[in-house]
Amino acid sequence: MVTLASNGDHLRLELKALPESVSDVGSAELSDSLRLRRRRAVLKYSSTPRPRSPAELLKDEKSRRTPALSLATPPSSINHRPPRRAAPMSFQDVFHDLEAAGLPPRPPPPPPRAVVAHCVFQINTKVAALRRLADELACGGGGDVRERIRRARAEATRLARSTARRLADPAAAAAVGPRLAMDFQAALGEFQWVQGRIIEADRQETAAAARRARAPPMFRPPSPPSYGSSQSNNAAAGADQPRGTQMQQQQQRLVESRRTHELALLDNEITFNEALVEEREREICKIQQEISEINEIFRDLAKLVHDQQGAIDVVESNIETAAMETSKGEGQLTRAARTQESNWPMKCLLATVLGLLMLIFALVFIA
Repeated sequence: MVTLASNGDHLRLELKALPESVSDVGSAELSDSLRLRRRRAVLKYSSTPRPRSPAELLKDEKSRRTPALSLATPPSSINHRPPRRAAPMSFQDVFHDLEAAGLPPRPPPPPPRAVVAHCVFQINTKVAALRRLADELACGGGGDVRERIRRARAEATRLARSTARRLADPAAAAAVGPRLAMDFQAALGEFQWVQGRIIEADRQETAAAARRARAPPMFRPPSPPSYGSSQSNNAAAGADQPRGTQMQQQQQRLVESRRTHELALLDNEITFNEALVEEREREICKIQQEISEINEIFRDLAKLVHDQQGAIDVVESNIETAAMETSKGEGQLTRAARTQESNWPMKCLLATVLGLLMLIFALVFIA
């Protein structure tokens, strides 16, 4: 519907859509009102606070009571919860963890024969070093040589003890064998010989130090006064007799001070030599103890080698007996085979005769 309205100089055009029916107008107004009510309900629901649960209310109450932490709050004032200690793990758990992670497990220990062979090689190396150091000591080596000798000797003794403990196990001794045990015995013999050389060098040095300590003190006589100008100045010497007496007293005091100094030096040297003798004696006693311990290892090793040699002899005799019995059995089997081959025609002939006899008896019974 189009309406033209004039208001003075202005012309207004009004366009109005005509509804098709009255029912359409009523339904449009109803839908607008429903839409408005729904919007008001949504706004009212969103502005209304949601009811809180008791747990949330308790949490809010705690947060209000707890003061907020600032940057100035020291770390000690904060109540930290102690960390929970984990349960201790066993070696089996670690092994399972390694397997689960795909890591390779620990390799198995080496065989006893390889360990003993390595120990024997190390002992031979230490003995060779001790032989060179003993030569240096015999030529007048110092404290550095003795310190190296002490370290090499301690290492060789430790290797000998560990090897002897390993050979004390019957299973390990059987796995090692007598040949390697004899090599170990030879290495111990060489070690004993080198220790004897070291003891001899220590005894020589100890005897020299003892002789120096027991030597009587040697004092140098005072230098006599020069008489070159005394004959020409005889009269002046008689006039200056008090001065000569004073010089003589000074000379005597000088001689006494020199003697005191020499006595102090001699006492220091004697004390040093006595301390050196005591140190060498202690070193000799220690080496002798090591030699006695190696002798015990020698005896145990000799017994072990003897037992193993006896067992080896028994095994060899058993092997020889078994070889002889085997050869005898082979000979008997050969003879039996030959006898069987030679008796084969006779067996065939006997079987043929027996078959003919049975056939004849059968024909007689049938007739």
